[in-house]
Amino acid sequence: MYQRLFSSDYAAARQRFLEAAGRVGGQVQSLINPAGPGRHGEDLCMDVAFVGDTSAPALLVMTSGVHGEEGYCGSGCQIALLEDEALLDRAAAGSVAILVIHAVNPFGFSWGHRTNEDNIDLNRNFCDFSRSLRDNPHYGDLHPLLVPDVWPPSAENEAAIKAFVQREGERAYRVGLMQGQHTHPDGLFYGGRAPAWSNVTLRSIISGYGQGRRRIGWIDYHTGLGPYGHGEKIFVQDDRAAFERALSWWGQDVTAVSDPGSSTVDIDGTLWQALFEECPDVPELTFMAMEYGTVPLDQVALALRADRWLAARPDTGDEVRQALKQQHRDAFYPDHDDWRGAVLGQSRVSLLQAIIGLSEQ
Repeated sequence: MYQRLFSSDYAAARQRFLEAAGRVGGQVQSLINPAGPGRHGEDLCMDVAFVGDTSAPALLVMTSGVHGEEGYCGSGCQIALLEDEALLDRAAAGSVAILVIHAVNPFGFSWGHRTNEDNIDLNRNFCDFSRSLRDNPHYGDLHPLLVPDVWPPSAENEAAIKAFVQREGERAYRVGLMQGQHTHPDGLFYGGRAPAWSNVTLRSIISGYGQGRRRIGWIDYHTGLGPYGHGEKIFVQDDRAAFERALSWWGQDVTAVSDPGSSTVDIDGTLWQALFEECPDVPELTFMAMEYGTVPLDQVALALRADRWLAARPDTGDEVRQALKQQHRDAFYPDHDDWRGAVLGQSRVSLLQAIIGLSEQ
C-alpha cells in the first residue's frame, strides 16, 4: 500500500524525489558529491526542493539520509509530503515555505553504509574543529572489542564486552559506543577531523534559504533506535524557550537527549549546529530529530560493527558480504508495510504540527 513512496535503492529514491518535486513546481537544486559514482554508476547528489514563497517569514526544513542507509525512511516521508496537497496548501496559507533536502549523505545511501565516503558519522561532524574536540574516554577500550579481527564475534569477544558493561555500567557502554569519537577513523561513530563535504554543502543550503526568516523549524529523519515503528521526537538544542516551543508544537512526548528515557545519548556535532551557526539572526529556531525504531539495539549495534569489519576486508566472499549487507539494511529499513505505514502516519502529524507552529497567527 505504501511501497510506491519508498524505494529499493538510492538511485530510485532520488528519481522519485525529483519527479515529486517537479510535479509541485518546486525549485530544484542538485549538488554532486565528488566521491561518486554510486553503486549503480549514478551521480551522488544532495538534492534540494524549495516549495513556496521565497520571501515567506517562516521555513520548514526536512532532511533525509544524514546517516546514509537510514535515507530510505526519510526519502519516503519527503516524497509523501511533496504529494500531500492538503499539507502544502496549509503551509502556503500560513506563509510557511518548505525546504526539502534529500540524501544529505548520498554515498552512504547508495553504498549501504550509515557513514559517508570517509567513514564519518555526519551527526558527529558539525563541530568547531579549530578547538579541542570532545573526548570519549571509553571508546579506546571498546574499539578492539567492537571491531574484532574475526566475524562473527567470538564468545571471548562477547564476554569481554559484557565484562566492560558489568565494570563500567550500561550507560557508560552506550555513551562510549554512541557519543562519537575523533581518534579511530576506522571505528564506529567517527566524527572526523575536518568538515565533511556534506557538512559544508548543507551549511551553504541552510544559509542561502534560511537567512532573513523570522522562524525556522527543522525535522531531521533517522532510524535505528527505539521500539519498532515508533517515532521518538528528540530535542537536541540547549535552549529552554525552544524546548517549550517544541513541546507546544509536537506534544509532551518530546524528549531531550539528556532525559534518562531517551533512546540516544548527548552528542556533539549534530546538524543543529548548522542551523544555529548559519542563521544566528533568525529569532526562532526549532529543531527536532525524528527517530524511528526498527530492531532491538543489540541487533543494530551488531550490524554497525559488521559494517566496519566488512569495510576493512574487501576480499570477503560474496555470500558473507551479501548477508552482512542485508543485516545492515534491515537494521535501518524494515521492508514491511506496517512499518512504512507507522512511519508515514507519525511523519504527517509532526509535519502538520510544525506547519501550524510556524504559521502566521
